[in-house]
Order: sequence, then structure tokens, then C-alpha cells
Amino acid sequence: DSFIFDKIRFEEDACIGFLSDIHCGSDRHLGRSFERFLEWINSDDETAKKIKYIFIIGDNVDGVGIFPGQENVLKLKSMKEQYSLLASYLKNVPRGITIFMCPGQHDAVRVAEPQPIIGKQYAEELHAIENLILVTNPCLIKLLEKNNRIEKEFSVLMYHGASIHSFINDIKELRDMKAHRCPAKAVRHMLKRRHLAPMHGDVVYIPNADFDPLVIHEVPHILCTGEVHRLDIENYNGTLIITGSCWQAQTPFEEKVGNIPDPAKFPVFNLKTGELKIFDFEVEEEVSKGH
Repeated sequence: DSFIFDKIRFEEDACIGFLSDIHCGSDRHLGRSFERFLEWINSDDETAKKIKYIFIIGDNVDGVGIFPGQENVLKLKSMKEQYSLLASYLKNVPRGITIFMCPGQHDAVRVAEPQPIIGKQYAEELHAIENLILVTNPCLIKLLEKNNRIEKEFSVLMYHGASIHSFINDIKELRDMKAHRCPAKAVRHMLKRRHLAPMHGDVVYIPNADFDPLVIHEVPHILCTGEVHRLDIENYNGTLIITGSCWQAQTPFEEKVGNIPDPAKFPVFNLKTGELKIFDFEVEEEVSKGH
């Protein structure tokens, strides 16, 4: 099980924000909603000006050949075009904000976990963005504050969340409550078991004889995921769980399986006060049209 007893609060009034499942290139990608978010983050809004870090938790593009017939639902047909659109967005994030980005199953990396950083072959433009740090999936990020010779450390564990479906399918209480609607309930089980994907064979992974990168060795202050396209918040024994929203309208596949996304939400956590705010950038007519 996992417990965290030290509530870390920074002296600086700084915030961190969370994005996931942007799905650039999809014909359901919510470009206008994302541009509304970019306008806000460049505005004089009190919260926007406090943001120092943004975590982007995978499925940054829609990909190519991820599922049969995908070419019929792509607006941008190549990985390079999709990453070019993503880079054009991220170039508009203020330079004072550091962005951490990990891949998901739709990105141009292997599906097997742990996933390496997104490479230059398709995403050279991302590598040129100075305030963007590309990281692996999963990845533990430690934010440090030094003040009067006292060092404070706040940890954020990023994991895209491919295993969430397996938790929901394999654990009866999650199946019964239809936990795809409240995915943070499934993420609680990752912390409880101290492992991001403990079900052998349910998630494709790369075996490592010396070290299992999916074990939660250090309990994080925040565990953030993507994958399910629904913003959900939980607190488990001192760890804040955030499952990310998305920037894609409901796809035909989601409609078929009954998954109702909750798009264009941006959660912001204040490192000084511990307050969490949710901002909504949904352009309603864009979401209802589905493209």
C-alpha cells in the first residue's frame, strides 16, 4: 500500500497544470478549444500568470495505423504533420513555463512500456522548443524549491495509463461501478499495489531483469494519468490523483463502447496553498459537431 505523510507546500505562489490526450491530427481534434486555452495561458488572468509547469501525459497526436481504418478519421495523414501542429501550439506557451511531455500509445514510439521519449524522426520540431522537456512513460518528476537553505521536493508521477482498462475489467467493484466514468477509482489501485500495471500479460511491457520501471518505488505527491478522456480527481492516503481530460470530441469507437469523454478541462494545482482549480475551455459547438 502507499502512504505519504509529508504535505509539501512551497513558499512561492506557483501553480502546475495538466493536459493529456490532445490527439492532434484527428478529425475530432478540438483545435478551437485548444486555441482558447492558449489565449488564456497568455492572458493576464491571475492563475495563468502563476503557472510554472505543465505536464502533458501522452496521446499527444492521433497517430497513424493505430487501429484498422484510422486513415478515414484523420485530418492530418502523417505523423510529421501531426507533430508539426502540436509544435505550433506549444510554441505559443509562455517561455517561463516548463513543459514535461511523455508519450502514449498513439505517439510515434513503441507501444510496449516503459515507452521512450518521442524521437526526432517524426517530431524534430518538438525537440527545438526550448521550454519543452520530453520524458519517458512513466516518469517521476521532482520539483525543487530552495529557500533559506531549506530544500523542498514535490514529486509528480506521470503515467499515460494504458493499464486503467485492465484494472476496470479485472476488479469486480470497478466493473460494477462502471469506473470508466470515474477512472481515478482505478488509479487508486495502482497506488494500493505500488505498481502501475501489475496484471501480467494485460499490458505490453519490456521485461527488465534488473529493475521494474512500473513499480512505484517512491510514493508521489501527485499521480497523473490520461487515456480515459475524463477528468477525475481523488485523494489516496495523501497522494492527489488526477486523470486527465482530452482535446478530442467523442470518436465512433468511444460511442460504440459507451465512453463519454469530458473534453477541454485544465486542472491547475497551487504548490503554495494546495488548492486545485478546474478551468473549462470547451467550445460547445465544436464538441457537438464532433469536428
